[in-house]
Amino acid sequence: MSRLDSHIQQKLAQRDSIDLAARWLAGEDGFIVEFGLGTGRSYSHLSERFPHREIFCFDRLNKTHPRSRPPADRLFLGEITQVLADPAVHARFTGRVILAHLDLGSGGPEDDVLPELVLDRIHRWLRPGAVVLSDLDLTLESPWQLERVDTTGQVEHADRYYVYRRRAG
Repeated sequence: MSRLDSHIQQKLAQRDSIDLAARWLAGEDGFIVEFGLGTGRSYSHLSERFPHREIFCFDRLNKTHPRSRPPADRLFLGEITQVLADPAVHARFTGRVILAHLDLGSGGPEDDVLPELVLDRIHRWLRPGAVVLSDLDLTLESPWQLERVDTTGQVEHADRYYVYRRRAG
């Protein structure tokens, strides 16, 4: 398979996974957090699917297209380990997040552990029943209380994007 075909499959799976999360979380209260804002394509899609939700974005730099840029008060920039070390950030989000979207890094091997690092620091932010979407398959830790969801039949190319759900209670 060409790299282009692989990229297209991954983007279709990403879109379908966001759409599935929007259906599951309709009527639920809570914040959405996105780690890995990039140029803002997925932020734009999240904004359309969750029009009345506060979406907070985290990235090293702001490289967004002007039409896909979150408001300044919902954008956290800097090295993720430093941003997530701030007690004020944790106080703002703990127990209030219904969806965490992780699309981190540039695809290099140094990025393979980044989603787990982020989840280890934010798992207390997730409400029971919250959804986590990731471009990488995660090695789950027990304290995170997450279970992988099989989205076969609901997401095109379901093997290309990973969906997790926080256990209730």
